[in-house]
Amino acid sequence: MLEHLQIRNFALIENLSMDLSEGFNVITGETGAGKSIILGALGLLMGEKADSGAIRTGAEEIDVNAVISIPQDHEANQILQSFGAEAEDGQIVIRRKVRRNGRSLITVQGQSITRTELVQLADSLIDMHGQSEHQSLLSSDKQRRIVDSYAGNDELLHSCRSCYEQLLFLKEREQEILSSIEENRRQEDYLRFAIEEIDNIKPEVGEDEALKERIKVLGQYESIVESSSLGTDKLREAKAALYDAYSAMSKAAKADPLLSEYLQRIESSRFELEDVEQGINDHISKVDYSDALIDSLQERLNSIQKLKRKYGPEIENVLSFAKEAKSKLDLVENSEDALNECKINIQEAEKEYSSVSSQLSSKRMKAASVLQKEIEKVLRTLGMPNAIFTIDVQTDNSNQRTTGCDSITFNISANPGEDSKPIKEIASGGELSRVMLALKTVLAQSDSIQTQVFDEVDSGIGGAVALSLASCISDLSKSRQVIAITHLAGVASRADSHFVVSKAVEGGRTYTSVSICEGEDRVHEIARMLSGDQENVSLEHARQMLNSGKN
Repeated sequence: MLEHLQIRNFALIENLSMDLSEGFNVITGETGAGKSIILGALGLLMGEKADSGAIRTGAEEIDVNAVISIPQDHEANQILQSFGAEAEDGQIVIRRKVRRNGRSLITVQGQSITRTELVQLADSLIDMHGQSEHQSLLSSDKQRRIVDSYAGNDELLHSCRSCYEQLLFLKEREQEILSSIEENRRQEDYLRFAIEEIDNIKPEVGEDEALKERIKVLGQYESIVESSSLGTDKLREAKAALYDAYSAMSKAAKADPLLSEYLQRIESSRFELEDVEQGINDHISKVDYSDALIDSLQERLNSIQKLKRKYGPEIENVLSFAKEAKSKLDLVENSEDALNECKINIQEAEKEYSSVSSQLSSKRMKAASVLQKEIEKVLRTLGMPNAIFTIDVQTDNSNQRTTGCDSITFNISANPGEDSKPIKEIASGGELSRVMLALKTVLAQSDSIQTQVFDEVDSGIGGAVALSLASCISDLSKSRQVIAITHLAGVASRADSHFVVSKAVEGGRTYTSVSICEGEDRVHEIARMLSGDQENVSLEHARQMLNSGKN
């Protein structure tokens, strides 16, 4: 539940603190005193978009924080863990700052989180209802979610979404296969020609550069032969000189044996020169320097360059193109197998989706049958004794969605003799408020949210109906913390804790404040709400209402 709320520098509020209790908390005050500002601050803690224009004049930022207690098994604990945080002593501290530059700082347990994450967390902690919430009740999707919540369909809805997404994926895959087959068939002749052309050449990676280098060498045939001939002539001269050197050193080595080492090295050099000469001659004699060879190499290089221009720009790209083309042809040739396999998978997915959606429909119909009776029962206590409330579940198996194949409509006949019609067609604002309250009362037993906030849920209601509504809210507060803003004394008199919002001007500045209202002060506030004055008659009536509320 919401234990503590502190607001700083928000509109007319400079610094406001509220310590709320279990049960029924009511907030009252003159029109324009600032009750809606408190709800606006609470809305910031629930992840609503921030408006820097609401920062109090002279301040730099709005600062709102709250302390919320949760039981050990509450789902919020798992959400906190996903943020890398945890409740301390069963308490969560949420803080939000809104600065003049429009930036918003959000922390939970002192750790920064995003606004999306805040919405996820807040939705598990607090449920806020105002006139806009009443209007959302007119949405068929909202009505479907209410029935699913009552039926406890979370697990089935998760399965249904997964089945639907798998089915959608397979159907898209089927269309991709069909489109690919059609496209590849149009290109079949071209693909076969391309594969044949590339396979005939069989280019290898790096071959084009090697051919260019080989042709370049062959183009210098005369120069190579001439230079090689001159080189071998010089080698022969060097060998003759080494032979003379060897003969001379032989005599010296006989006189000085230490020179024998050098004599051996001269002989080794002579043998090395002979080997080099022989190698050059062998190379020149083996290489074909003919014009026919150059023409043949140039022709292959031209063929490879042509492939690169058509399928390249590099040989790697040409080979990849051939591989892809073969895959496309394989798809055409094996298209029936791929298509049949996909169709079988679609049939299986259809059966699985149909099974899950049928289970959803069955649970919704059973839940709707019970829920409509429970809502109708509450409505009778809220000044609609003749109301007939029905929930229509229509199943259209051709209308597949992530939430199943059902359309759900809330219908009501508010008065005898009137046909039952969708509430969006006939319900007034006051009737919508009562339907919403009836829903919240019934759903409270299956809802894990501990705090319910009502903003003028009594709009359009008065007299005996207001007393019935007050009793209904009071009953709801026995299992949930309820925070309500109201203008009706009958509602306020039933609260366990009563807060009064007031506005005052000091030093030329306007300030909104809130105070706990107890004892005789509460009598005077109820009297003001009853008649706008605090005469003895009003005060006595107020005391009677408060005594009745206690009883």
